[in-house]
Formats: sequence, C-alpha cells, structure tokens
Amino acid sequence: MISAQPSVYPLLYAAPISYYALWLQNQGCMDGFENFQKQTFRNRCRVFGANGVISLSIPVQLHAKKVNAKDVTISNIEAWQRNHWRTLESAYKSSPFFEFYAHLWNPLFVDTYTSLWDFNLAVHKVVLECLQLEIAPCFTSEFLSIKEHDPRVVFSSKKSHESAIAFPEYQQVFSYHTAFETDLSILDAIFNLGPEAEAYLMGLRVE
Repeated sequence: MISAQPSVYPLLYAAPISYYALWLQNQGCMDGFENFQKQTFRNRCRVFGANGVISLSIPVQLHAKKVNAKDVTISNIEAWQRNHWRTLESAYKSSPFFEFYAHLWNPLFVDTYTSLWDFNLAVHKVVLECLQLEIAPCFTSEFLSIKEHDPRVVFSSKKSHESAIAFPEYQQVFSYHTAFETDLSILDAIFNLGPEAEAYLMGLRVE
C-alpha cells in the first residue's frame, strides 16, 4: 500500500498516474542525491498502444560506480527521442487531447538533453502545465533516509507495481478492443482526459 507520509520523491520520466495522485495530495521534494536505480521509472514510462502496454526507456551512460540521480547522463547515440515521439503519436494521436497538448510535448523530443535529471524535470514541468497547476518544484539539499513505503522505492519497475488505489475507468484510445489499463504514465491521463485529468488525480484515494 502507498503511504501518504513520505514527502521525498524520485524524479521520474512521465511518472505513473498513482505517482502524481500521491504527489498532488501530499506534495514533497524531489531527491537528486539518491543512488540512481537502473530499470526503474527514473528512465522508463508505460504507455498504451494498439497492441498493449509499451515501455519507453531512455538510454543512459553506464557508470563504473554508484551515481546520484541528478548526475546521470543520457546516451544520445541512438535516436531515442524520435522513437519515443513516434510511439506517442501512434498511441495517442487519435485521443481527444493529443493535438491540444502536442505543441508542449514535441520540443522535449526535439531539443537535445544530456542530463536525465534535466530532461525529467522538463517533463515534470510540462505535466504541471497541462494540469494547469502553478507549483514550483522543490528539491532536497542532501540524501534523506529511506522510510517505509517510501515513494523512491514504491515507484519502481523492477518489481510488480502494487497499489491499493482503485482506478476508475476512463475512455482510452484502444478501449474498444482491449481491457482498461490502470496506472500508466501520466501521459495517458493527460491525452485522454485533458482538463479533467487533475480532478481524476485528486479523486484517487492514496492514503
């Protein structure tokens, strides 16, 4: 179960809906001093395509030793930004609000980023803009110890994501031929719900 007590969050790539529900209802600071964890939502997100859930992964440079989250470098050898944008277009172009928000998202997949932290922060700011929320990001000044049910542990794609949250269904692009997919990237809620996305998040019980 996700606890609403921890107030320290990892900075994720287009984080899951449950992350933003928890963060909006119990705002806290982003931790740039945690050890970067590979194969987690720090550089991955889940979207919904015609053939099911798609995992988008940002390639990062390998480090010989542990590195702080704010110091992770993106590997731009492959055209990951172009590939991610094409996937988003394919998955959500026919959604009600993709065209409405596309001008905000497209630059993130055109401009070159070398820092994963900077890219994720830029994504986070666009999420808040889409949700029409004027909330200044807060950051820790040092590493803070991990607590029980800590968001830095809970929101990990290394293991199955267990959540006590009940997700009301909304119309997804491919709902006509497949079951409703819960707790995808916040992108799914933004493109499908538009201005109603914030109310959806605030309506989720995250205690």
